[in-house]
Amino acid sequence: MANNKRKDALEGIKDGFPIFLGYFTTALAFGLLTRTSGLRFVEGILISLTNYSGSGQFLMMNLFNAGSFLLEIVISVFFLNTRYIFMASSLYTHLENPKSIAGRLMCGFGTTDEIFAVAALKGKKLTYSYMAGIVFTSYAGWTSGTAMGYIAGTFLPDVIQKAAVITVYAMFASLLGSESRKNAKALLVLLVSAGLNSMLILLFGVGTGVSFLISMLAATIFGCFIYTDEEAGV
Repeated sequence: MANNKRKDALEGIKDGFPIFLGYFTTALAFGLLTRTSGLRFVEGILISLTNYSGSGQFLMMNLFNAGSFLLEIVISVFFLNTRYIFMASSLYTHLENPKSIAGRLMCGFGTTDEIFAVAALKGKKLTYSYMAGIVFTSYAGWTSGTAMGYIAGTFLPDVIQKAAVITVYAMFASLLGSESRKNAKALLVLLVSAGLNSMLILLFGVGTGVSFLISMLAATIFGCFIYTDEEAGV
């Protein structure tokens, strides 16, 4: 029994190591962003420790820098991260012993886009030892990357720090470009979201947090009408 758990944990660590590398490099930019935004080292680390959500954390900092209210930030990040609820619920059916409350809490907190993709495609029942290996390996990459990014900001020139943060937007742009080449409807959803967000801010003076929330929900609803179940992966 102990050997099986050790074997499963090592398998999880092995599968989680590529995610560790990806998270570490991305978190470097987030750590730099927290420092340039005026947060203290402990505050930046706590964000990554408690949220563990790349897109949500970058959104959080962007809204913070735009002067959004705390409630706007909380609601916007919550809606952006609701996809993890569905991912974790789907992984629940793959667990070898789904009755363990502690194990379910670990999987629920540790489920990210990449972990879900790797774990869901294993093609077998997932033990908690395996999930602990992949979750905590990936988690270590994100939190340690945040710390190193913040520390690097103490000696890197400002121009390099700003360039590093911009690479995050380049990453999201590349993801959008890849999706648009496969399905042009992604561009329509983008235009609805960006157009509505710009209109609310520039024409009606709506706050950044509220405008983002409205445009995000509107674009999501619009996408539900134009995407088929096959295109949405349902």
